[in-house]
Amino acid sequence: MSDWNTLHFFDDNYFYTKVVPDLLNEGTLLKKYFESDLWKIFLFNNSDSDARIKSMLDFCKYLDQDFKAHKQLADILNRKKQPGEDCLNFTHKVRDDQEEFLKQNSYAIDDLTQTLLLLLFSECASFNPHLILGRRIFTGAVDAKPKSVAALIISQIMHSEIGCVFSYGGEGIINWITNEELQLLWLDKDNLFAKDPESDDYFQEVLKFIAMAIKNNWGVISVTNVRERLLKRVKNPFFDSELDLNLPGFKSIINY
Repeated sequence: MSDWNTLHFFDDNYFYTKVVPDLLNEGTLLKKYFESDLWKIFLFNNSDSDARIKSMLDFCKYLDQDFKAHKQLADILNRKKQPGEDCLNFTHKVRDDQEEFLKQNSYAIDDLTQTLLLLLFSECASFNPHLILGRRIFTGAVDAKPKSVAALIISQIMHSEIGCVFSYGGEGIINWITNEELQLLWLDKDNLFAKDPESDDYFQEVLKFIAMAIKNNWGVISVTNVRERLLKRVKNPFFDSELDLNLPGFKSIINY
């Protein structure tokens, strides 16, 4: 079964000034959404909330400055083979340490993967309208000059940082790009192009979506295999897009 990926507007300034400090302290927002009626549907069971919230908050304390990667997991995955170290033993050691990390933190990761999704779409991201990324639609249509700023930034749309767990298990948040990064992308958009003439319509919609985010001082956030029927029920009054979805030719920027 193919992954279904989408791109959404995201207020990164609100996230870093309001949400992240909360997750690094008392977790008031985390508690609010974890114990909400809607989240009972997402989690199927949100009992024993105090212990589970504490576990998530403890986990968050070890995320990096960008709040994307867990430092311990990133250290494991970024480990370099030492001179004279057997390649096979090195590979097995990295794999075993990764599996042990995931085993020890599996409950916190599972809860955080789901709860952070609801929290962000309730506080600082907009489910609609969104851009279809598909499994290969975006990567098959949009390209950039190798080693350019544009190439570096668009790669983040479909790839998580090393050590990120927010799409652990195959669903959740892939990555986010800040408004500042989008502005850098826009300055380098001459190095951004459609892969072929058949992809140009989609490519123009990508540019339109990015331009809308920049105009409103937003970033973007990509997600994978989320439960769209449930997230559609999340109401976020802070996003009031001027994008006219009835304009002819818009096929990949949609409301669900």
